[in-house]
Amino acid sequence: MQAGVEMISYRPLGRTGLIVSTLSMGSGGYNRLGQTSDPPLTEPEMHRLVHGVLDLGINLFDTSPGYLEAEAILGRAFRGTPRDRYYVATRVVLSQFDEASGPVLMTPEQITESIETSLRRLGVDEIDVALIAATEKADFDYMINEQFPVLERLCRQGKIRFLGSSETALSDGAHAWLQAAVPTGKLDVIMIAYSMLNQSARHTVFPYCTAHDVGVMNIFSVRNIFKDPDRLAATIEDLQDQELLDESIDPHSPYDFLLEDPDIASLVEAAYRFVVYTEGVTTAVCSAVTLDKIEQNIESIAKGPLPEMHVKRIQRLFGHISEPVGN
Repeated sequence: MQAGVEMISYRPLGRTGLIVSTLSMGSGGYNRLGQTSDPPLTEPEMHRLVHGVLDLGINLFDTSPGYLEAEAILGRAFRGTPRDRYYVATRVVLSQFDEASGPVLMTPEQITESIETSLRRLGVDEIDVALIAATEKADFDYMINEQFPVLERLCRQGKIRFLGSSETALSDGAHAWLQAAVPTGKLDVIMIAYSMLNQSARHTVFPYCTAHDVGVMNIFSVRNIFKDPDRLAATIEDLQDQELLDESIDPHSPYDFLLEDPDIASLVEAAYRFVVYTEGVTTAVCSAVTLDKIEQNIESIAKGPLPEMHVKRIQRLFGHISEPVGN
C-alpha cells in the first residue's frame, strides 16, 4: 500500500487549516461503506477497508447519521488509530420532511442531541466538519438566524471544529441552496455535486469559494453515470429531448474523444482528473468499497489534470448544464 501513500496529494481544506487528501472516503452513495454493496461487507471487512484507506494516505472521511450504521462502524474502525491521522465530516439535519405537515424544523435541543449522538457513535470528542444537510430554501432565513447559532455555540464548546453545508444534489442541480448559503460567510466548507456533465458550480459557487477560502468536498464526480454506458446514454438522450444538448452529440459515445487519448485509461479516470484539478475543488469524495478501486482512483489523480484541449472541449459541450444529473 506504500505506493498509494507516495502518490496521494494533499491540500488545505479552505480556511480550516486542515490538510486533507485530494481523494476522500465517503460512507454514503450506493454502498454505504459496504453495508448495501453487492454482496454486503461484514463489519470486520469494513474495518479492514477503513484501515487500508488510511494506509493509502486518505485522511478525510465523510459520513452521516442517515447512512444506516456508518457513523458507528467508522467509530469502531477508528479505535486505536491516532486521532491526528484522520478527519471526520458528518451531517446535521436542521429540517425533516413529514408527509402530513411538510418540513419540520429541528429545535435547538434536537440539533444538540444530533451532534452529541454523532460524537458518541464516531467515538470522538470533536467533529472536524459538521455539514448542514441542506433542505428547503424557503427555510433559509430561519436556519441562518435561529438554528445556525446553535451550531456556533457547539463550536465554542469544542464539539465541532468547523461548519459547512451540503446540498440536495438530486434536485438542486443549479446549487440554489449553496448560492444563498455560501455568501453569508458562515460556512468554512461545502459539499457540492460537480462533474464533467453538470459543471454549473464552476460558474455559480466556486468563484466565491476561491475568493473567500471555503473548502470544497466534491461528490458525484463519477457515481454510476461514468461507469454505466447505458445510464450515460439515457441521460444524454434525456438532455437532448429537453433541447439542452446539441443533437450532434452521440449519446453512446459523448466522451469518446477522451478515450482516444492513450494517456486516459477510462472515463472514471477522466472524471476524477477533471474534477480534482478544477479551481476551487479541494477533494473528491469516493464511495468505492474495494481497495484496488480506491488505489486506482489515487493513481488517476496523480497523473495530473487533463490536457487543456480536453478540458475546454468538455466545458464547451456540457458547461451550460445545470440539471440534477450525474448520479
